[in-house]
Amino acid sequence: MRKLHSILWPAVIAMMMLMASSAFAGSVTEQGETLGLALGAPLPEGVYFADTSSYISRSNKPDISAVVNIPTLVWSTPWKLFGGRIEGYTAVPEDMLTVEGHQSSGFYNIPLLIGEAWDVGDGLGVSNFVGGYSPMNTGGLATDNWVFNDRAAVTYKVDGWSITAHSIYGYVGKDIHTNQQDTPDYFNYDLSATKSLGKWSLGPVAYGSHDLSGLGSGYKKQSQFAMGGFVGYNFGPIDWQCYVTHDVDQTGYTGEDTRVFMRVIVPLGNPLNWFLG
Repeated sequence: MRKLHSILWPAVIAMMMLMASSAFAGSVTEQGETLGLALGAPLPEGVYFADTSSYISRSNKPDISAVVNIPTLVWSTPWKLFGGRIEGYTAVPEDMLTVEGHQSSGFYNIPLLIGEAWDVGDGLGVSNFVGGYSPMNTGGLATDNWVFNDRAAVTYKVDGWSITAHSIYGYVGKDIHTNQQDTPDYFNYDLSATKSLGKWSLGPVAYGSHDLSGLGSGYKKQSQFAMGGFVGYNFGPIDWQCYVTHDVDQTGYTGEDTRVFMRVIVPLGNPLNWFLG
């Protein structure tokens, strides 16, 4: 009996990890990862490093949690096209998924996006970025698919307020090894309204995510909507941000998510000056 137990238990844990990973991920883009960022407004020319870390906990059994870290490099170039500033960014995300005390960790899909941001005037900015994620088979929350992304944002800044709506559409290809569709297409949106009070920034945030396609018979499309609060502090060149969200509605998941995000943004200067002095 002990021998049978020693054989079956790892198999059960592996199955739970696989099911939890599928149920936990929802979309390849982490839900809520861009909250608090004025992504519709053009950035001042230069290179920026931003690191967004999050702890995710789900309310119901099985006991599931995850830690996600997304270090991102952003370049706001000196070039413009059709009046908009050309910008691009990439990241090397990593995650650790824990199911009933058993962990699976690794890097997941690397994004690369390029686009433009326009200053329309009177505090209004709009942007659009296209690109996607490369396939990666490292366990955790990674998916072995090409993923196309289109991201659009509108930002309105007035009287210390920064109000942003950011939409993310993801079209997911088939697994490059099995030729099976194992991850649905998705639509995410992040909503932020923050007010600057000296060096502090405060305000409400919310996000939603929705599966746009199914995965065959028996698959229940997932969706969620979460709300929370944001606080940030400007230390000079470095910005620190924190926000907490909780699901107020969800479908297809095993419970409601609570997420705690922490972010630092560090300007690295103008890369042209590195070479030109």
